[in-house]
Amino acid sequence: MNIQKINWFWQSANLFLAPVLLVILIYFRNSMSYYQFLLWLHLPFLMLHECEEYVLSPLSFKEFFNLKSPFGSKTDPNFPLDEGYVFQVNIVIAWPAVIIGALLANIAPWIGFAMMLFELTINNFMHTIIFQSGKPTYNPGLITNSILLLPLGTLSFITALQFFQLHDWIFSIILGALICGLLAFKTRSRLAKLKQQ
Repeated sequence: MNIQKINWFWQSANLFLAPVLLVILIYFRNSMSYYQFLLWLHLPFLMLHECEEYVLSPLSFKEFFNLKSPFGSKTDPNFPLDEGYVFQVNIVIAWPAVIIGALLANIAPWIGFAMMLFELTINNFMHTIIFQSGKPTYNPGLITNSILLLPLGTLSFITALQFFQLHDWIFSIILGALICGLLAFKTRSRLAKLKQQ
């Protein structure tokens, strides 16, 4: 299995799938609550964000993270992020979490908000602050994070304030923390593996 070709396929396909999905969501807007609509919007917005990170940027997010970010190896373009890691983060974790969160928006609204919380905190903090340390420069994903994901996350937060119960906030924070912890653990483990080589 050539994971690099698989990644290239879905990353490129996002450029065409996201607009189609947006049109479908707008068409069915009246059949869902405003909050559920926001959670569904997260998927095409995330797809466009991934397009910027891996297709439209001169240097892909993987190489930028590995070679130029504070979290990377600085020497190896495949550590800590490699093609398998990119696939796992986006297709195995992010997409299912967003889709399940949108489907269960009226039953367990905290699931979808956990991913919004991730966008508002970790993702936004990385693109706008951590990656901009020193001499500010463009980093892959900065534009779509700023004009799509950050406003969407803010709108979702304002909407959630109107009906979330205490347990919704608690469960969202716990799930978001688990996702962040899992990614941080995997990243540190891969960096440690590189040092041992």
